[in-house]
Amino acid sequence: MNIAAGARASATLLHTLHLYGAAGLTALGWAVCRLLDWPAAPWLPLWFCAALLIYNADRLHPDPADRLNLPQRAAASHRWRRLSRAVCAGAALYLIAAPLLQRDWLTLGLVLGGTFISLQYSIPLLGFRWKDVPLLKTLFAPSIITAALLGLPLLHRGLATDRTTFLLTALHTGSFLLFNMILCDLRDLPGDRASGVRSLPVLLGEKRTRHLLIALLIVIALLALAALRHSPPHHTRAWLALSIATPLYLAALLLATRQPRPERFHEWWVEGMLFLPAAVLTALPA
Repeated sequence: MNIAAGARASATLLHTLHLYGAAGLTALGWAVCRLLDWPAAPWLPLWFCAALLIYNADRLHPDPADRLNLPQRAAASHRWRRLSRAVCAGAALYLIAAPLLQRDWLTLGLVLGGTFISLQYSIPLLGFRWKDVPLLKTLFAPSIITAALLGLPLLHRGLATDRTTFLLTALHTGSFLLFNMILCDLRDLPGDRASGVRSLPVLLGEKRTRHLLIALLIVIALLALAALRHSPPHHTRAWLALSIATPLYLAALLLATRQPRPERFHEWWVEGMLFLPAAVLTALPA
């Protein structure tokens, strides 16, 4: 009994502090770098710490909608506020110290600017929040994450593949993240409506949002097939595997969420889709 209770507490902490989600975004960045022939190692801790900082800061400033959309997470976030503050402080320290020690002024500037812009999503640093702007609750996170995963290696290393492969990979990554965000916003529909947040599902309604997700799933599959055609030969198997595994996983999520699901389903399986590209690439034979 104590073991089971400990496992539940560990799982709660894993999601409350966004350790699982941050690891998923980092794994996605690793997969993107591998597909574009960039070394991922220099950026992995930066992506991980940036995700920890932004998401923990978001949960330290709870939205009224969270009490309707995610009551268990809202309660856990309140209970672990001190630890969440410590995670924020540690992540911020690394994000500043690492580029400072390496005299990497470009990364330092990108980190400071990106952090300010990202915090503005949920904290009214300029007197308003990005999420209060119509559609930005849905579009902001996929855009800024795609920019972070591609921008750091691109600005430091330049293109390592042809431009078509880079563009297709960028569009595939952005569409993949947008699918994730729309699915989360679909879950958040009741609270967003009640609090006046105009996300894409709020503006479209549930039925049309699901139609959009089906269309987006098709786009993601077509982008993978286009990348399969244009990518270098050593990535052919990777894009072939992704063109099969990704649509199947996303379709399963879309079908599963036709029925109400507990918070843990979204925490493990919807956020878990971020690990999928890395899992597929890792599973391929050498």
